[in-house]
Amino acid sequence: MMVIVPPPPLKYSHTIGLLALTGRGFSNPTNAAVTDEGIIYVANRSNSTQALQGAVRITVCNLQGDYLGEFGKYGMDDGAFVWPTALDVDNSGNIYLADEHRHDIQVWDKDHNFVRKWGTFGDGDTQMNRPAGLAIDSNDNVLVADALNNRVLRFTSDGELLAKWGSPGSGEGEFNMPWGIGVDGKDNVYVADWRNDRIQKFSPDGAYLAKYGSTGSRIGELMRPADVAVDAGGNIYVADWGNERVSIFERGGYPLTAIMGDADLSRWGAEYISANEDIIRGRAVADLTPEKYFWGPTGVVLDNSGHLLVVDGCRHRLQIYDRVEYDDV
Repeated sequence: MMVIVPPPPLKYSHTIGLLALTGRGFSNPTNAAVTDEGIIYVANRSNSTQALQGAVRITVCNLQGDYLGEFGKYGMDDGAFVWPTALDVDNSGNIYLADEHRHDIQVWDKDHNFVRKWGTFGDGDTQMNRPAGLAIDSNDNVLVADALNNRVLRFTSDGELLAKWGSPGSGEGEFNMPWGIGVDGKDNVYVADWRNDRIQKFSPDGAYLAKYGSTGSRIGELMRPADVAVDAGGNIYVADWGNERVSIFERGGYPLTAIMGDADLSRWGAEYISANEDIIRGRAVADLTPEKYFWGPTGVVLDNSGHLLVVDGCRHRLQIYDRVEYDDV
């Protein structure tokens, strides 16, 4: 007998962001991380022209939408980056970032001072070829989706290799350009297997456990998944990039639902528009319905209170969802 499992209760809360090359705002954000105190770090990728204008950076804000600053810059120096793909924060507040152009991992302390880096181009034990996803487990080990080497690497926080697994292909434990990566409360590892249109689950030691999703656009199907996160109940959230949505599975793999986006105007956006009469007039007569939907969602992040943060890459914003009780939905 099929048991129908209700979807995790999510209620849209608010939006953070607007397009800005520097300062308050984002420019093609790729990924985000949130601390236990609700501080949000957002990696901005932008394009080569805007990068020279300061658009490539890490923006700092909080869950309420207060802008707190930025750090980092475009380049090959220590503390600079070119194509940032993912970031996460460890138990001490250090920030780790993967750069698929530099083929390395960089680390800053909680005061945003550059600390260290590791990695070069290649397929050796500590080399990488376009590292994409990055996640930190409960022991501050760093998991990296080594995209073009089709494998997962696990490092200590100092960059010492602890384990690696994966090979090219579409079978169990094989990858075709793994992109996003996440861990659950038991340090099991979930990999967004981009070109195989699925999520694979592994034990902390890399043993294959399960897969979720298949190619398509129906509920439970995926199209180029970009990131994955797991909540305290074991529900799995996927940035379903090719389908312009977030797909949600329960812990056993049963597809629960998909959300398409619910954004209203962010506080930053409203303040900007309020000073531009031409934009006010234009929005008064425009169909703004498409504005609420995701466009190129590239990241999903869960904080310790169960809030879901969706990195809405092509709309330069975060959409925030609250975890609520069923009776409140």
